[in-house]
Amino acid sequence: MENKRKSGNVKPERPSGFLDYLPADYLAREKIVKIIERVFYSFGYDPIETPRIEFLKTLAGEKSSTGKNIFHIKNNEGSESLAMPFDHTVPFARILAANPYNPKNRSGIHLPWRRMVIGPIFRGEKPQVGRYRQFYQADIDIAGTESMIADAEIISIMYSLFFALGVNDIVIYLNNRKILNGLAKIVGIKARGKVATEKIIMEMMRILDKLDKIGIEAVLAELKKPAQNDFDTTPNLSAEEIMKVKEFLNIEGDNKEKLKKCKSLFLGIKIAEKGIAELEEILKYTKIMGVPDNIIKVNFSIARGLDYYTGPVMETVLTKAPEFGSVFSGGRYNDLVRRFTGESLPATGASLGLDRVFAALDYLGLVDHSITTVSEVMVLRLALNRDEDYLQITREIRNAGFNTEISLLDDTTFKSQFNFAISRGVKFVVICGEDEFKKGTVSIKNLKTRKQEEIKRNNLVAYFKKSA
Repeated sequence: MENKRKSGNVKPERPSGFLDYLPADYLAREKIVKIIERVFYSFGYDPIETPRIEFLKTLAGEKSSTGKNIFHIKNNEGSESLAMPFDHTVPFARILAANPYNPKNRSGIHLPWRRMVIGPIFRGEKPQVGRYRQFYQADIDIAGTESMIADAEIISIMYSLFFALGVNDIVIYLNNRKILNGLAKIVGIKARGKVATEKIIMEMMRILDKLDKIGIEAVLAELKKPAQNDFDTTPNLSAEEIMKVKEFLNIEGDNKEKLKKCKSLFLGIKIAEKGIAELEEILKYTKIMGVPDNIIKVNFSIARGLDYYTGPVMETVLTKAPEFGSVFSGGRYNDLVRRFTGESLPATGASLGLDRVFAALDYLGLVDHSITTVSEVMVLRLALNRDEDYLQITREIRNAGFNTEISLLDDTTFKSQFNFAISRGVKFVVICGEDEFKKGTVSIKNLKTRKQEEIKRNNLVAYFKKSA
């Protein structure tokens, strides 16, 4: 391929926040995907796939704050606005609403239901370390149950997956939106100007969620910042209210001690008391499921960014790569389907950012880049006018179960083709020149062990079946 770019040629660059995966990285990532699938399958999660394009109203609705991150699509076929999904959860809610179970003919989705999906999502946000505008996300969700066993199972899968990936240094932060709603009651948040109570509560949660990034003093400063106008969602807390928030955020100890202190603080606040009880139940179940106590840490500042969470929320962080942020996180969302059906449907789940996890594992030195091709065998073309024989040899080896390619180099010298085979990263090279054809033999060199054998031509398939 010509290296010099002529004037007027398009520069071969990709947009910021989008990634190319060449074979070594793709195959390394594929290995991770297979581990993810195996873990998800082991818990009984059924795979599904949803479109890369949805109606904009499906993804964001008219009032959702998530709309600012959505890639819009020009629709030439109608007036309905289209967009690219920013997560797999909203399409999941659409599927649930569109496929109610019919017991008569046993069609539709029979709840409770566990599902998984691995595929790309798109977010129109500023790219950062480990944060991209298109990335693969692996999701697990359970719909149709209020049981905290489901939420505990999500946490168990988080732990099991990273254990399977060889990562032991993780922490899973756990909180409950009900507790944060209780905090809103304690500080007396209510509608102000043109802003509804819920919007102010959501802004409070968004600010609290920044605690690990900006620290408690900066969080408190944002919470007491004066409102600028009738549409400003800032909580605008008083000095007395700020002290209550500070007392809440300063709760310390192990999980049991934190929940005990939290009970005392929220005594009589029923929504918070329910949230605390749910966390206690989850911790009881995760212990039985084999998740070590030191892996899960109750963190009352964790709120999660999306506005559809209604109960327990959780975030997984790699303690030796904290700069990559949350890598496998989620929570309970009991009202998301309501947009489609008008009725609540309990659900809980979590999402893993595959590209972010891949980048983090690479940073930790846990990604194997040694495999550069799927090809295992290369048949060299050394003798003139023998291409039909080489094609037959290639076919026989391929039929024996090995990924096999025939050399297509114009230079048919042994040195050139052999070096090309090495650069390709294949394991076996099949050598058959004029001498081998005359003797009815073929030589096979294992490039990993450096061992070379000459065998009878009719023993070729047996040799490879033995090597399988």
